Amino acid sequence: MHRSPLLPAEALSGSRRTGRSRPGLAHRFGLLATTRSELIRISRPSFLYGALGIMAGFSALITVFVFTAADEGNGRFGPSMSSLAELAAPGGFVATLTTISSLVGVVALAYWAIATATDYDTGLIRILTQAEPNRLRLLAGKVGALAVFTVVGTFLATVMATVAAWPMASVAGVSTSAWSEGFLTEFLSGWWNLTLAALVWGAIGLAIAVVTRSSGVAIAVGIGYLMVVENLIGIVAEDVTDYLPAGVLSAVAGGGTATVAYGTAIALAAAYGAAAMTGAAAVFHRREVTS
Repeated sequence: MHRSPLLPAEALSGSRRTGRSRPGLAHRFGLLATTRSELIRISRPSFLYGALGIMAGFSALITVFVFTAADEGNGRFGPSMSSLAELAAPGGFVATLTTISSLVGVVALAYWAIATATDYDTGLIRILTQAEPNRLRLLAGKVGALAVFTVVGTFLATVMATVAAWPMASVAGVSTSAWSEGFLTEFLSGWWNLTLAALVWGAIGLAIAVVTRSSGVAIAVGIGYLMVVENLIGIVAEDVTDYLPAGVLSAVAGGGTATVAYGTAIALAAAYGAAAMTGAAAVFHRREVTS
């Protein structure tokens, strides 16, 4: 008996003979299309290069300050700054990423919040949800696109910190003889840790923006918490701040601290990120789109 070949559409959605579909394949294609669409929208030059430029520029600037401020102890401006011994150790050229991570995190939070809240401000969210009724897939595509941006941004920040470290080591009298030991491994490790911290900051910014539908509120809440709330908590309970988001993500970027082991920091960061994304997904999935 002659059987006609499947049409492309039938091959994608499933077999006509069985009447069953293959949602997994269709879902992957839909998610890729959604992610690509989001990448195009968030890649406007003024929007994209501004954020990447801030990450790279301030990474180099903070590296200059860290090397200038370093002394024989813990760094004269506090324990978050590196000492001369830390800077001279293998991987010392990325030791400044612990300090840089807070600023990179704020930029990531702001970028994710703006990219999310702009859809509500412009009314584009109504068109997007009509074009892609699966809201969780739409949100996943946005997260994927923003994650790509974050990976690129943290890579540039790590490169600029590394580039700035060499001349500043000479100025500060830091020996660079140990830096050649496992250079690539240390560089990739520093980049990886900074990226993990920035992704969680971004997820927090996205979650606040989904709830408030305002990038301004999301940025104000994020920066206000980082700069004010945890510092106030630290006045009355200093040890507690090591386990709050800013302290944990700083520990992740630094590969762990004396008080928070790297594994513990990773687990807590994953918990904070998962909580932010779960909350954002729940609100985005259930709330009516009215603007």
